[in-house]
Amino acid sequence: MGTNWEKYRDKIVGLGEHSLHKSYYPELQEKIEHLEASQKNLQTIINSISDAIIIHDIDGNIISLNEQAQRIFNIDKKDVARFTFFDITSPNQDDIDLHALWKEVINNTPQIIEWLGLQLTTNKEIPSQVSISPTIWNGKSAIVAVIRDFTERKKFEQELMVAKEKAEEANKLKTEFLHNMSHEVRTPMNGIIGFAELLGTTDLSDEKHRNYLKIVQNSSYQLLKIIDDILEISTLETKQVKTQNEAFCLDDMLMELFSIFDLKSRERSIPLYIKKGLHQTESQIITDKTKLTKILSNLLENALKFTDDGYIEMGYYIEGDKIVFYVKDTGIGISPEKTEKIFERFSQAEKKISREYGGLGLGLSISRESAQLMGGDITVESEKGKGSVFYVTIPYIPTETSCNRSVNPISESNTSADNLYKILVAEDEEMNYLYIETLLEKHFNLIHARNGLEAVDICIRDEDINLILMDIKMPVMNGHEASEKIKSKRPNLPIIAQTAYSTESEKKLALEHGCDDFISKPIKEEKLFELIYTYLKTE
Repeated sequence: MGTNWEKYRDKIVGLGEHSLHKSYYPELQEKIEHLEASQKNLQTIINSISDAIIIHDIDGNIISLNEQAQRIFNIDKKDVARFTFFDITSPNQDDIDLHALWKEVINNTPQIIEWLGLQLTTNKEIPSQVSISPTIWNGKSAIVAVIRDFTERKKFEQELMVAKEKAEEANKLKTEFLHNMSHEVRTPMNGIIGFAELLGTTDLSDEKHRNYLKIVQNSSYQLLKIIDDILEISTLETKQVKTQNEAFCLDDMLMELFSIFDLKSRERSIPLYIKKGLHQTESQIITDKTKLTKILSNLLENALKFTDDGYIEMGYYIEGDKIVFYVKDTGIGISPEKTEKIFERFSQAEKKISREYGGLGLGLSISRESAQLMGGDITVESEKGKGSVFYVTIPYIPTETSCNRSVNPISESNTSADNLYKILVAEDEEMNYLYIETLLEKHFNLIHARNGLEAVDICIRDEDINLILMDIKMPVMNGHEASEKIKSKRPNLPIIAQTAYSTESEKKLALEHGCDDFISKPIKEEKLFELIYTYLKTE
């Protein structure tokens, strides 16, 4: 930062041993030293200021800057002359005519503006407030810009804005939740009060009495679930919920769930399937059974609620040290960008869904928080209009003991030999197949076909099948037609027909279509094993 007095001083000092020696002018020397000290102090003060200070000539060329300006804009002091005020202005600063503003400052009109600076080496934008004023520098007109970096302030303002929007959204969601809850509570309450009053009348038929009583019971359960969800979300919010781990048979638990939801799925004419990843005797695990049951129940309820046709499948498999449960449906699905929103409290993917299908929007939030308490999580894969798959992952902790189950006395001694036999079970009703599987899986290798055509295809591809349990009433192709086609290809393969019809004519019809024998539903364990061993031992 040179000045005119420096030139004058150098000229005087440069006289050296000539007539104007400094010792002859002590007062002048003292003033020079005082001025130098003042300039040094001024530079120290300028550099200590947290704002960037840049001096420009009237054309905007940078002629000096303090250390803070060097640091903010990454300008080396020796390269100052290469840059102008406009070089360190972001190209996105499009709301102000800087050249017009510069002229106003030159005409002695200081300006204070919101400005978007540019860090030269990184092109990082620096939101700032800049005060631009005319000044004199080295005896010439100049412009001084005092720049206050607003990066942190802008960041804080943005965070405040986001927090404000979240608070407003949360308040809006809670308001909607209260309105929704009023509707959800009043609906079962109307059913309970209304039909309870009707039950008090004396002229009801037995059938109406049973129907009204069932409505009151279902409405009570619905109301109880609403209350349970509200209480549970409150305890989760206050971190009062703890896990209660216990050892239990996983397959038994899934069968209990299946028996409950199979009835509901039948009412909707939506098949419910189940897939198990462990052998029945190996499915003893340790986790919080109550929470796991509630999580899977909630996912199954949602699957039934949002599926109008197609099917639902639940199951599990082992993946390293994790056990992964899944519930798959062919329902309305969710847009991928909204899959996280459905796990937020009081939220559903769309308001239209909330109005059409009902619900408080708490189930999935409770399920995820419960899964996380158990050391796992819930994720979803979905596509709008193409169904969803929800995955529940928890730690896999097997026990040393196996699940207790009964062993058929007829076959107990032949277990190891029986496993050499492969039996195809053609059965479209999942509950019926599960019953047969429970009876036979320890003793035989089982394959499941869900319709007659699938059974035919399997038998043609797999020559190791030793026996078929053929349901008669199945979709796509019934058991009679399937038996005929299989016998035409493999005449020596035993086929045992199984059906709910037990008349002699039905038995005769099955035999005429190629079946070797017949068993009526409900199937009795001893009778089933007796028939199987009869045909396997005579192969």
